[in-house]
Amino acid sequence: INKQQLFNNEETTTMRQTTAAIRTLLFYAALLSHSPAAAFSFNSVRNQQRNSIHHASVESVETSSDLVESSSTPSSNSRWATNALLFSSWTDGIVTNHAAKSFLRYSIVNKLLQDHVVDKEDGLETSVKFSPCNGPDVEKLNNLEAADILSDRGKQFAFDAFDAAVRNEVDSWSKETLQYISTETGEVTVKLLYIPTAMYALNPQSSNTPGKQRQRARADGKKRRTQVLNLLETLLSVDSSENLSLQTITLDLDDDSLKQPEGPDNSQFPKDGKEALSTWNPTVIYVEGGNTFWLQHCIDKGQYSQLIIDACTGESGAVYCGKSAGAIVAGDDVSTATWKGWDDPSVVPNRETYDDWIGTRGFQFSESLSYFPHMSDDWIELVNDKVKGKEANSTCCLREEEVCCITGGRKQTFVVSGAAPEC
Repeated sequence: INKQQLFNNEETTTMRQTTAAIRTLLFYAALLSHSPAAAFSFNSVRNQQRNSIHHASVESVETSSDLVESSSTPSSNSRWATNALLFSSWTDGIVTNHAAKSFLRYSIVNKLLQDHVVDKEDGLETSVKFSPCNGPDVEKLNNLEAADILSDRGKQFAFDAFDAAVRNEVDSWSKETLQYISTETGEVTVKLLYIPTAMYALNPQSSNTPGKQRQRARADGKKRRTQVLNLLETLLSVDSSENLSLQTITLDLDDDSLKQPEGPDNSQFPKDGKEALSTWNPTVIYVEGGNTFWLQHCIDKGQYSQLIIDACTGESGAVYCGKSAGAIVAGDDVSTATWKGWDDPSVVPNRETYDDWIGTRGFQFSESLSYFPHMSDDWIELVNDKVKGKEANSTCCLREEEVCCITGGRKQTFVVSGAAPEC
């Protein structure tokens, strides 16, 4: 990437002058101490640097309120996912939906950029602590400055009007940022944590043995995971796929098992589910559809809820992709899974009836909003009755071609639609 392109207008002149002064301050702060005070000085100066870039680059964009309105007061435990996509169908909601793919690419690139900034900051802070006489690495500071500008630009998009013009701007930013990261690091590393637990639930009515059911479910899960990987490669390849390192592993929340690791020879994979959701630092967490009750049961049994919440929230949280059951558990109230009567709760010991699941809380990735996937005209009367009866505070109904996009930095949700599937 030609870094001069990032500094080619008059608005950035003040920013460059301010940053030069900040570098000088940082140098003298480093001279003063080898102690944590130096780290404090570093963090303070970095915050000033970010602020100067924000005010000197692009004007802030005002966004409207969420397109999916919430009429109730959020619960005290409400939170926002960093970026998330919730949908009913992978094929109709994502693969054929240009807007959804654009937001997915943006979300992943934003995660990669934030991780890159953190890595660079850690290296600079270490150099300031242990080599104060040499001062900070000016080239690394310049690289951080470029990353800050890209990050700030990425926060300016008006997602409430996510039309073709805005998508083109988002796609251009994503490509430019990927090229920057690839140039800085040599390759772009993307880690996919695939969670197919919901589709592993046994069907008591099946003529197949439990072993045969599990075998088929695992084979089907492997095929679906490959479809996700193929799309990620298409969306994220910079010039060629040679610069993209895709790593993936499958986590079953039922028994905390990790299976089917896939990636380059030098890939390092986690040892268990806890590590997969924390120190492995996944880029994307994909929660597959299936039996919602079995999925929620396994989340509770393995105490995964807080781990997934921690992994998917904050400035550099993983991108959460929830399909069907994976969308329901991301909401405020999981009991929307009881409305259609599609999922069998009897697979969960001691919670065999629908009444046992009323009021069950999900990850609450968009405050008080709950999700009802596979919406169609057949369910309009049912949904109206449930909402009037306050079985869910506020509900986002998702048809097969629709995706609810969440961007936590703005506390905003919006729905994008692809082509409706043929009957």
